[in-house]
Amino acid sequence: MTDKEMRLLMEQSREDGCRRLFDEYCGYVSVICANKLRGCGTTEDVDECISDTFAAVFRYIESSSGRDGDLKGIIGTIARRTSIDYFRRLSSKSDRTVPIDNDSFRELPSDIRVEETAERKALNETLLDCIDALGEPDSSIIVYFYYYGIKTKKIASLLGMSSPAVHQRMSRARKKLKKLLSEAGINEEGY
Repeated sequence: MTDKEMRLLMEQSREDGCRRLFDEYCGYVSVICANKLRGCGTTEDVDECISDTFAAVFRYIESSSGRDGDLKGIIGTIARRTSIDYFRRLSSKSDRTVPIDNDSFRELPSDIRVEETAERKALNETLLDCIDALGEPDSSIIVYFYYYGIKTKKIASLLGMSSPAVHQRMSRARKKLKKLLSEAGINEEGY
């Protein structure tokens, strides 16, 4: 559905337009929010971030200034900004910083391997970049299936596809993802 058709549907029936917009871009927004909040928030935090993103998108489209521009770009920008706000809010609540001059400050235990942690983080970032490179709806299918543990039948209903189509796209996406990871220097062992 083109941006013009989407906006026309929103003008004709706000409820149908909002539902269609959500169905069309839910996977895209989910990947952005999950990527920005990984390691910081829970799945509930990611779900709330997605909901807040769509609330902001609907407010933007209803405003007079929401008539122009690439809809996917606008939605992506709103999703990134909302995710960053959530990240900041969640990070400030975690109270992870400790002043160095504090008496209770101690050195890292010897069993924590900073190098391994950094490698794992880099590996995860590369993996998410490769998943994002799959494009829609493949990246959404992979995230729904492997990150959220959603069954293919439910994914099909979320994305408005048939279950066999989801299976077929997942199979192709896995092959493409394996190739992208291989090109990035990541094999089945992780490096």
